[in-house]
Amino acid sequence: MPGGDVDVLDRLMDQIQQRAQSLPPNSYTTKLILGGVEKMGAKIREEAAEVVDAAQKTQSPDNAHLIYEACDLIYHLWVLLGSRGVSLQQLRVELARREGTSGLEEKASRGS
Repeated sequence: MPGGDVDVLDRLMDQIQQRAQSLPPNSYTTKLILGGVEKMGAKIREEAAEVVDAAQKTQSPDNAHLIYEACDLIYHLWVLLGSRGVSLQQLRVELARREGTSGLEEKASRGS
């Protein structure tokens, strides 16, 4: 497996967080981060719409385009999260907290 024992998703977040710290020139990640939440949010909205569009235009088991667009969405979401110092471990903890709880129950627990 490329990259050793570290999962590709962990490697991606690590790289995003490193770029958020160093802001290397000529980096798309840097460009997004310097654009602030407004730019990162706009890209997340754009990519989310492309995921929905791909899901509407494709049928399982041919999910290649849907997967491609989902990866774009994950990257752009993670740039926003990584720029704010959010780790995958924090996401894992929150998902584990919610595990086994109905989505309707979880939403109701937050109130309106």
